[in-house]
Amino acid sequence: MSRHPRAGGDPGTLPSDLTGAVAAITARLVGTPDNDTVLRLILDVGTELLGASAAGVLLSRPGGGLEVVASAGKTRFLESLQTDIDQGPCVDSIAMATVISSTDLAEDGSRWPKFVPAALAAGFRAAVAVPLRLDGQAMGGFNLLYDTEMTLERWQLELAQVVSDLAVLALVQERGGRRSDRFLEATVTALNGRVQLGQAVGVVAGTLGIEPAAAQAAILAYVHENGRALREVTGAITGGTLDPAVVAGDQDSA
Repeated sequence: MSRHPRAGGDPGTLPSDLTGAVAAITARLVGTPDNDTVLRLILDVGTELLGASAAGVLLSRPGGGLEVVASAGKTRFLESLQTDIDQGPCVDSIAMATVISSTDLAEDGSRWPKFVPAALAAGFRAAVAVPLRLDGQAMGGFNLLYDTEMTLERWQLELAQVVSDLAVLALVQERGGRRSDRFLEATVTALNGRVQLGQAVGVVAGTLGIEPAAAQAAILAYVHENGRALREVTGAITGGTLDPAVVAGDQDSA
């Protein structure tokens, strides 16, 4: 997936390979991806195809409130802050089930008086939040943060919504009245998967003596190159049936 940044807030242009990019996204979602893979795909679309400096996904908890289930870039603090203070573009997007944008956060201090100062201090200047919709309700939100003033083009907003809708369908592969319950169950599954990924990163980093970021990159590359589910790979690593050296590509050490 190629990156399409819009540095300095210059008008975006429709990428020539958009059709191919959408086809690649759809191909990944119509298979049998696990929830971690789906969430990571959303983040990839945000940071690569939509050129965001950082991206995150919030989902509604089964018992109420919101939970950060995925993030890319320096956004986890801000995503967590939104859940703690119940304020911010993603919180509003979920509450109203619609896209919420701020082209210049510095002008929206009165809109989110606690969120905006923290976002500006972290180096972000614009935000877009897209609802993850199911049966007419927003079950979560896809948050995009930019380090410059930004106005997304119509095709970018539509792409963000299409990918969000496809991701929800991939997370909830069930029809009928159980769909909402299944989505909330997926929230818990995703959280458990995130914990398992963290444990696998620790095993690979500790065994090979490398930085956690390098360990996580090696795990994700192994998943992609071998066409395996992330949960399956992280479970094998933590269970001792997959050698960290193999994951890192050192076949001679296997």
